[in-house]
Amino acid sequence: MRILWFTGVQLPALTGQGLTRAGWQEGLRKALETYQPDIELGIAAAAPEPRPPFIQANTTYFTLPGDAPRGRWGRLRRAWQHVSYTRADYEQCLDLVAHFKPDLVHFHGSENFFGLISERLAAPSLLSIQAIVNGYFPFFFSDVGWREITQELATQAFLRGEGPLHKWLTWRKYLESEQHILRSCQNYMGRTEWDRAVLLAFNPQAHYFSCNEALADPYYTLEWHAEAAGGAVIYSTSSGNYYKGSLLLARAVDLLKQRGWKQIQLHLAGINRSYDAGKILVKFIRAHHLEENILLFERLTPGEITEQMLGAAVYVHPSHIDNSPNSLCEAMLMGLPCIAANVGGIPSLVRDSQDGLLYHDRDAYMLADRIAQLLNDRPLAARLGARARQTALARHDREQIAQRTVAIYRQVITSQPV
Repeated sequence: MRILWFTGVQLPALTGQGLTRAGWQEGLRKALETYQPDIELGIAAAAPEPRPPFIQANTTYFTLPGDAPRGRWGRLRRAWQHVSYTRADYEQCLDLVAHFKPDLVHFHGSENFFGLISERLAAPSLLSIQAIVNGYFPFFFSDVGWREITQELATQAFLRGEGPLHKWLTWRKYLESEQHILRSCQNYMGRTEWDRAVLLAFNPQAHYFSCNEALADPYYTLEWHAEAAGGAVIYSTSSGNYYKGSLLLARAVDLLKQRGWKQIQLHLAGINRSYDAGKILVKFIRAHHLEENILLFERLTPGEITEQMLGAAVYVHPSHIDNSPNSLCEAMLMGLPCIAANVGGIPSLVRDSQDGLLYHDRDAYMLADRIAQLLNDRPLAARLGARARQTALARHDREQIAQRTVAIYRQVITSQPV
């Protein structure tokens, strides 16, 4: 069986730098290589520079460099056009399918344009739902008001076509393309009640297959233990996006400090202090004198992430919208007690008061109280962490996921029941 993947991120074989992003995709690739070695896999990934195709194990890797604009003014014009792909990108994908001759084409993410080519394919196709731009878009400017947004108009980054307003405009322009993808593909693979609900709103006739994700290796073997964890240390991950909820989490830390947790610490990874949400967050930290309580880290290596998790007392996922965030799944897999906003696909991952705690995503008071609850009741935290690990080990079983994925591939190809 020949399967061709299209993905918006480069896997370790292409970067040569180990795992930095898309751990679930590399996890699935390794699971298929280990448990379904008869699969001939091709992986096409966007890349800034072209590279000749090469083979590792049972996988052939291709790069899609795209139609890069030339010169400073060309890049500036492209940035202000707010396009996420070009016609040349589209045609390159079709040429690659014709070259590889797959039995099935597997698109990773409707937030990438690749799914648009499904209408032109002779081979059947399948799209894995990751984020859904149409579902995330209403939450884009969560945590900030128009004052902070309009201040971006006076920045050099805005003039260069960068920053949150330009990203919002790019997303806005892409909404229609994604809707077309969600309506035109026939077969979809998802994991949560939320992604199924959003898909069926656009395509009630879609064939939806439920399949969980395989994660990166370390999270299966490393296990959190309460006695090895730090004191009142919270760990979380974020990005430059406002909807990730980092500012609300900072407000919860401020509330905890007012409640008497003077030594409370938040270790927040994935933050660029000079970009989007990072700038707002730094301003809040300074205004509330939280420099000793909130430590900001940029992108961490997998080893640094697991070290942070093992040393924390609790993991918090404060995003105002999310489907099936891998950072939360990884924390659960390690047995770290978890608190998450009750949004999107999160309730499909965390059962409140059984293997984690949920709260309303806009309620910093309740988030602070949930954190205090686990810090005050360490036996409860340990029980929730242990149950989270049991849940996650079953959910992310790599052999079962490889078998399920191949069964879905066969069903799509042959139109026979699994």
